[in-house]
Amino acid sequence: MKKALLAILLVAGCSSSGGGGGAQKSEADFENEIASAIMFDPALLKAGDRVIYFVKRAGESETQKYSWSAVAEDRTGIWIENSRPWNASRMVVKSKLDRSGKLLEQWVGEAGGVPGQTYPSPKTGDAPKHVRDSGSAKADSKEEPDRIVVGGKTYQCIKVTTVLAYPDGRKSTMTNWFSKEVPFAFTSAHGGLVKRLFGRLSMELVAGDRNGKPEMQIPSQK
Repeated sequence: MKKALLAILLVAGCSSSGGGGGAQKSEADFENEIASAIMFDPALLKAGDRVIYFVKRAGESETQKYSWSAVAEDRTGIWIENSRPWNASRMVVKSKLDRSGKLLEQWVGEAGGVPGQTYPSPKTGDAPKHVRDSGSAKADSKEEPDRIVVGGKTYQCIKVTTVLAYPDGRKSTMTNWFSKEVPFAFTSAHGGLVKRLFGRLSMELVAGDRNGKPEMQIPSQK
């Protein structure tokens, strides 16, 4: 459990754009990427599962929308589309995972547009790598039952508070509320994410249902 929660805090340190060697992320970028990333067990997903979240930063009026949809499945794995803000449009990251969570294929493009393949890369074939050094960080997690109201609906949740302490004294604290009523389950015991607080950002569930449909077609699926 602790390793999985540590992975959530590390997920913003993974680059899905290839390239390599870019400038180190600012703390604002780090917060923003973590607040808009979820961890889930692909073995528990079914085609059609969908979650939508609104992400806000304290002191700002702008609300950003993120969604994850399981849009297709076969014997080798499941296709997941992650739709996120991108300039004035929206970007879709379409990934195929096997049921253990291993990345098999990934494409990126605008919704309704023609995507480009980012994994396996024609140049390197490498999977996304960590670019934030958190290998020596220590994680401490606490779980407790809780009931919260999000979007006018009451959820019986497991509240998980995770603190990541770095050797230089910095700390990152994230609080997640999980419910078995929500798809894209973190684990079968916890269910899917209802709400997250991290730094100045908050992330709240807008919809969790079985209405997931593809927003982007890749060439092999046409």
